[in-house]
Amino acid sequence: MDGMTAWRGSIRRGVGLGLGLLTIAAGAGGAQEPAPAPVPVETGAAPVRVEITGVEGPLAQNVRALLRIAREEEAKAELSSSRVRQLDGQAEGEIRLALQPFGFYKPVIRRALGREGGRWLARYAIDAGPPTIVRRVDVRIGGEGARDSAFIDAVAEFPLAPGDTLQHLPYDLAKLKLIAIAADSGYLRAGFDTSTIVVDRAADTAAVIIRFDTGPRFRFGEVAFRQDVLDEGFLATRIPFERGEPYRQDKLLELQSNLGEDPYFAAVEVIPRPEFAGGPDGRQVPIEVQLSARKPRSYEGGLGYGTDTGPRGRLAGRWRRLNRNGHYAEAELTASLIEQSITTRYAIPAFGHPTGALTFVAGYAIRNPDSAQSSRSWLVGPRLSRRRLGWRETFNLQYQREAFEVGVDSGTTNLLTGGASWERTRSDSRIFPSSGLRLRLDLVGGSKQVYSSVTFGQVLVHVKAIRSLGPRARVLARVELGRMFVGEGVFRTLPPTYRFFAGGDQSVRGFRYQDLGPTDVLGNVVGGPNLLTGSLEADYRLLERWAVAAFTDAGNASNEFAGAIEQSVGAGIRWISPIGLVRVDGAIPVSEPGAPFRIHFSIGPDL
Repeated sequence: MDGMTAWRGSIRRGVGLGLGLLTIAAGAGGAQEPAPAPVPVETGAAPVRVEITGVEGPLAQNVRALLRIAREEEAKAELSSSRVRQLDGQAEGEIRLALQPFGFYKPVIRRALGREGGRWLARYAIDAGPPTIVRRVDVRIGGEGARDSAFIDAVAEFPLAPGDTLQHLPYDLAKLKLIAIAADSGYLRAGFDTSTIVVDRAADTAAVIIRFDTGPRFRFGEVAFRQDVLDEGFLATRIPFERGEPYRQDKLLELQSNLGEDPYFAAVEVIPRPEFAGGPDGRQVPIEVQLSARKPRSYEGGLGYGTDTGPRGRLAGRWRRLNRNGHYAEAELTASLIEQSITTRYAIPAFGHPTGALTFVAGYAIRNPDSAQSSRSWLVGPRLSRRRLGWRETFNLQYQREAFEVGVDSGTTNLLTGGASWERTRSDSRIFPSSGLRLRLDLVGGSKQVYSSVTFGQVLVHVKAIRSLGPRARVLARVELGRMFVGEGVFRTLPPTYRFFAGGDQSVRGFRYQDLGPTDVLGNVVGGPNLLTGSLEADYRLLERWAVAAFTDAGNASNEFAGAIEQSVGAGIRWISPIGLVRVDGAIPVSEPGAPFRIHFSIGPDL
């Protein structure tokens, strides 16, 4: 067809934009523009400077990205006369190619080359010409997936419509979306019969034609585990699909996640084998899971320091495979100036659910956070946890006996408590996320009618969010809300582990650990039945592993939510170390005039 061009397949891509760029010395159509003034020509190698006028924004960026003479400018190369003239001669074709992905097929390009100030000067004046308008869009799906809602939605949401300016990038992305849907949904032989943009240069119009054949839909076949340390029946509980179900990529990722969260394997690789598809219709895809076992036992120890705890140490042991059914055990000993504890756990995985675990916990702890508070407690009980709809759900039953002193309060309390928690964390990085959210809800309670010294209930909600403010800046917001439900005059018979306190590295900085809350007649902080704290922080990444931060914290523990709110402001430094995020903060408690400036030091993830 005269004046018609068919564009097939992928476009040539420019740097950073996935687009092509073009420079033209002469061409038909479009407004005529005076050529740049000629520059006196000299000989000898010299660097080059490139000037581009007439286009701006993404078009100018893509032109510069594709121009080889512009890349020589960035490299500060010394160009000979023959080389610079060669590059200048190629520039027109490169500019034309660069403008086509934006729908400009008839540009007018004027160029001039010479010497100025000891360097080559290449000037390109570009008139992009008239845009190409989409006249027709014809996208059709064939094969078994033609009635699949995902493909129907993709066709309905196709990013180009009649009347739009032709853009190649949305066209390519829409094609990739069809391929992704096919791969994710089990149409493993899907492909394009036709994918064409037909451009009528004379009329400045284009037709988009796509024929996508999904082929047959495949299903899950047999799953084979390549390992020799655990029972195949136990590993089968980690499979989130049944043989014969429609093949879905997200189910394979879930299988990999289930196995990766377990303590048994150092590496998990899930490999579909469509080339060996079998079954009655030849569409069942066998799945091969290659597993590399961890060592059956591991021991670790560490030393650290925190403003709240002072020097601290930790020893831990893990026994990963006590039997071929995957039972494992853990023990941990921690010691600091304010707390010494030992905790043991025995876990039975896949209890009641593929992601479930029944864990028996026993522990003993001594706590002395300040001179007015001390306690000794031991606990024992089972916990049942599982993943549900993206949340980690835990139910527990716990017996705890605690002897305590908090100011003028003292006693020994026996508590048989039931509890539940739901937690969800999403982030784009474990150490220094630019976007993330953590939600946690804890419920716990006990009754005098069921082997407890006190009848009470407690709710604690924790929310923390991180959002990007650009490539180097973030904002972090945190809110913690707690409420105790207990009879009048009963609260102070509860041990300190169930009371609310505020202050410290993870609460209201500028105040000492657990230094905020209601006081007794002697002025000792004894905690309260209500908790409300919050924080707003912004940080800026100066270098690859260093950032600075400014923040304000506020909150308190109180007898009533209408109680006084303490506030602090401060600034800090962040080091993104190989072992985690290290924070050093300085804070001033502005709600307490004359209070000392306090330094806080902590290590750990943001979420």
